[in-house]
Amino acid sequence: MTDILSFFGTQKPLFVISELSGDNINRFINREELLKQFMAYIHNRLNCAIIGEQGSGKSSFLLKLLDMMKTSSYVDYIQFSLPLQDIEKVNLRFLQRILRSVISIVSNNKELAQLNENAGIDIAFEMDRLEYSITVENHLTNQSSVNGEMSLISNKLLSLMVPADFKAKLNARRMEEDKDIKKREYFIHNEKTIHHSIESITKAIDKPIILFIDELDKVGRYPLDTPEWEKEVMKILELSRELMLNNNMILVFSLQNELYDKLNKASKNLEDVSILRLIPAYAKLSVFDLSMAMDAVDQSLSYAQYPGSKEDLFETGLIELILKLTSGNPRLLMKYLLESQTIAYLRDQKKVTLNCLKAYIFKIYEDMTDEHWNALFSSVISS
Repeated sequence: MTDILSFFGTQKPLFVISELSGDNINRFINREELLKQFMAYIHNRLNCAIIGEQGSGKSSFLLKLLDMMKTSSYVDYIQFSLPLQDIEKVNLRFLQRILRSVISIVSNNKELAQLNENAGIDIAFEMDRLEYSITVENHLTNQSSVNGEMSLISNKLLSLMVPADFKAKLNARRMEEDKDIKKREYFIHNEKTIHHSIESITKAIDKPIILFIDELDKVGRYPLDTPEWEKEVMKILELSRELMLNNNMILVFSLQNELYDKLNKASKNLEDVSILRLIPAYAKLSVFDLSMAMDAVDQSLSYAQYPGSKEDLFETGLIELILKLTSGNPRLLMKYLLESQTIAYLRDQKKVTLNCLKAYIFKIYEDMTDEHWNALFSSVISS
């Protein structure tokens, strides 16, 4: 990695193809108006959603919005996609993630912790209860998987399976619960008690908690254009119903393009999609046009501290051709630029040429011919 950086004279990688998190958020460009729009949604306490195709920059948008708000709001970012191996407990898994974020926000802020204490809520207890519940549930799962060997195991033996340091931390409470199985079952969280904890903690603070929920609709089981996919997405969104009705919490979703029409119809009461009516504010993330693509490349070169300009690095027409090949998809655009740059490096070329791009295209499209390539290039030049 150091070799390719020094070869092109940069301090950091020129292009990244993942969401723009951490320092890479500085590569984010040309969404200022949309960011302001979502800031207004949030200030008006509206649940909202950014809509777009895969690779359009939805995750980066949420992370940029988070970066803008984290110094003045109580915020957190959650990636949650349906755990296919545990389909029966997806509701519980989702709510556990939400409660963990809420506890994290409050426990890391002395003022919020004090507000909860004033309301009679023990955040340390809530943290222990959640972690204990997850730990015991995991051990129950493990117990079930080896049931043939441990068919006579008692629930009380679970206390022996909990890690020693965790057991010591909760010893006083658990000793009391070991005397009565019902008390132990009451202690372990279920969906109802998690909702209650979220409601109690958020109600005690002075402004709403904002959770950015990404990849919620990546269910993985069906192609995106099938009715089954839509049913799965609506099922997952249903998990958020009570949370979206909580005035002390704002949920900001990223959702696939396929739900855009549904949101439009729901907002205009054209069909009965009640769960989507709880997301009254939304916007579609546009793909890159040529101007945005050029700005994105300039921003990447500046962030990587490339010593020249994009004209020094790329042969004329290369960026335009990549934009056409990728249909303006930001992630694919960056991937094609990265792959072309890598081929130039392997060829010991300081300039990324059209032949570098051609080599990559011929690699991924086995049926590509010189005639196809020439036609593509001609269409870009003529436009």
